[in-house]
Amino acid sequence: MSSTNTSFASLTTSFTTSTSEFICSTCQKRFKKQSGLSRHLNIVKKYNIPRNDLDNLSETNNEKFRSILVYLINRKLPHGFKKGGRQLVSLACTEHQFFNIFKGHIYHHHSNRNVYKCVFQGSSGYQILSEILNNPLWGQKFYDNEQQTYVVLFSDPLQHLKNNLLAIATRCITEGVNTKRRKSNYNPGEVVVEWKIKGERDAKENYCEAGFIYIRFWVKQI
Repeated sequence: MSSTNTSFASLTTSFTTSTSEFICSTCQKRFKKQSGLSRHLNIVKKYNIPRNDLDNLSETNNEKFRSILVYLINRKLPHGFKKGGRQLVSLACTEHQFFNIFKGHIYHHHSNRNVYKCVFQGSSGYQILSEILNNPLWGQKFYDNEQQTYVVLFSDPLQHLKNNLLAIATRCITEGVNTKRRKSNYNPGEVVVEWKIKGERDAKENYCEAGFIYIRFWVKQI
C-alpha cells in the first residue's frame, strides 16, 4: 500500500480504560475527557496536511526510498543474542521525501524547529510499517538453525520459533550476563521515526544544513 494514498483513519483510533481514561492508541497520551482526545486528534490531523510548497514526488522515487530504508534497517538486525538492544538508522532525507512516505502517521510536529515524529507500537504498528514500506519482512532477518533477529514490536515471539531448542539454550546462558546499557528516551516495543534539520557552522560563520531521517528501534534474536 502506498503511503501517498493513506487516509487519516489510523489517526482517529482510541480506546478507554476501566477508569474512563481516553487514550490515543498510537502515542499513548491520556485524557480525562473524550473532548480532550478529540482535540488532540484534530491537531494531529493537521500535522499530516502538507504545506503548499511540499510537492508530491513520483511513486518510482518513493519506492526506491522505501527500499533504501528496508535495506538499512535489515543491516541493523545482527546475528547473536548479545548484539540485541537499541538500534539507530539515519540518513539524509528531504522534507518532501519524508512527508511522501510517512504522511498520515505523523503524531508530532514542532513548527519552530521543523521536527516531525511518528510512533509505531505493537503488532498493529508492525503491520502499518509493512504497508508504509511495502515490505512485510522489513523488520525480520533469518539465520541458520531457524534463528531470527527481529524488531521488537511483537507481544510474543513468533509461534513457529517458540520450540527452537538452540535459541532457548543460548538465551538461558546469555540471560545470566549483566550488560550495562545507556538510558534511553525511547522505549523497547516501539519504533520512533523522526525527521529534523541538522546544521553546522564553521569558524568563519559559514553555515550549511540538511534534513535527516532517524529511525530508532530495539531488536532481539530468537
